[in-house]
Amino acid sequence: MRQLRPALHAPAPERLPPLTALRRWLDLLQVLLPTGLVLLVIVYEIGPARWIYYEWGETYHFVAEILFYATVGPALAFLLLNFLGRWLEERETSDLQAQVLAQARERARLSYELNDDALQTLFAASILLASLPVALPELSPETTSTLEETQWALDRAIQQLRDHLQTQPLTDMGTKTE
Repeated sequence: MRQLRPALHAPAPERLPPLTALRRWLDLLQVLLPTGLVLLVIVYEIGPARWIYYEWGETYHFVAEILFYATVGPALAFLLLNFLGRWLEERETSDLQAQVLAQARERARLSYELNDDALQTLFAASILLASLPVALPELSPETTSTLEETQWALDRAIQQLRDHLQTQPLTDMGTKTE
């Protein structure tokens, strides 16, 4: 019979790859964001800023520049931080799901082993009970009847355990995800 190992702690969840995806995005953003900002400033200064300056004067041009630069920078920072926040939240959710799945697999594996060990023990007890009337012919008829009833109850429990073990998905049984 197998020895059951008690699970004191749940197995460590499978780790996702290191932050390579985030690093790739940050590397790309380090190039694209400044380049995009430079192009945006050039287009703004050549187009709308000059037009506002010549059409409405220096005061409106100054107000338009304050509004433009006070809006674009914070909006880009917000979008970047929002993207990073959503990515981190998805990563935390994935880590939690992996941990829950690993715990469920470990519980299923332990349940399978426990049921299998119990089945083997019950079968051994049933064989022992069946051999008693042959080994001890001097048993009273009441004792023999009790032994037969006990053997019948054990055989029924064995069948129930077999049925239970056969309904368990075999793909998760016996596989460890550590």
